[in-house]
Amino acid sequence: MKKISGIAGAFLAVTLLLAGCGRDRLSVSDQHLKADGLAVTVKGETNQDHVTYQIDDGNKKTVKVKQSAFTVMVPVQTKKQTVHLTAGSQKETVTVGKVKALGKYAAIKQSYDQGLVMTHLSSKDQQTLAALGKKGQQLKKQSQLVQQKVAAAKKALAQGDSTAAVELQKQATAGQKLQQQAAALQQQQAALQPKLAQAKKAVKGDQLPNSAQAGIHNLVDQQDFLLRANVKGDQVNALVLAVPVKAIKDKAQAKTFFTKFALISSSVGADPQAVMKQFKKQSDSKQSTKTTAKTIHSNGVAFSIGISSDRLYIYLNK
Repeated sequence: MKKISGIAGAFLAVTLLLAGCGRDRLSVSDQHLKADGLAVTVKGETNQDHVTYQIDDGNKKTVKVKQSAFTVMVPVQTKKQTVHLTAGSQKETVTVGKVKALGKYAAIKQSYDQGLVMTHLSSKDQQTLAALGKKGQQLKKQSQLVQQKVAAAKKALAQGDSTAAVELQKQATAGQKLQQQAAALQQQQAALQPKLAQAKKAVKGDQLPNSAQAGIHNLVDQQDFLLRANVKGDQVNALVLAVPVKAIKDKAQAKTFFTKFALISSSVGADPQAVMKQFKKQSDSKQSTKTTAKTIHSNGVAFSIGISSDRLYIYLNK
């Protein structure tokens, strides 16, 4: 009797085990993910051959399952996102945090491209160009002030204030001086035009494309430099720069990469000198390893490092 009871118990256990194997299973490693990098990876397991997912109210898509595991890539956005997962009869939901846009693509391109041109000018020409630009801004402000004073004097004169005529003459003289200064400034700028044209020609192949494709795409894809962006509309949500590890060990190639890195950092509002200083401090630290690099922050921009077997990646987020 005990033997029959034992056999029955074993049979029941096997039946329950088989019944459990037949159930649909779906699980995720984390139901709340922080927005980071270009895209967030949702990881999970299931006993189905594919998983269907939908980001917010977007189109439903599927991913294949390999050895019970699956991943779903969710590009970061400036709004919180909800990922709905389905495998067989099972469902799961994962929320992904939001980022702030790094800036408008047109503004980032303009800043980066202008910076590239400057790197192909001599230090003296760079200083001259910067001084001329500053002088131009000052003349513009002074001209606007003269125009305001002229408008006020004309209004006063129309209302019968005879003393306003003296003010009009004064501002007319000031305006003439500003015109003379502007003409001299244009001559100085014209003298630099050949050098600027030559510099622009030299960097033409390195400048960013006129427009950025929506989604995650490469902006620059060169042997020793990769710039990839997450773009939506006219806004850049995230960036990543990549360089071969062997290039970092070459003095000339490293200088070229970090120059471009500094230009990108500046174009999104970060302080490139402060960022580079923090990177150097980490790299010089005896405790620094591939897995302990800390995220660096500058003016609201976060720089995080990723390293593969052959490449160094620097991610930019806000």
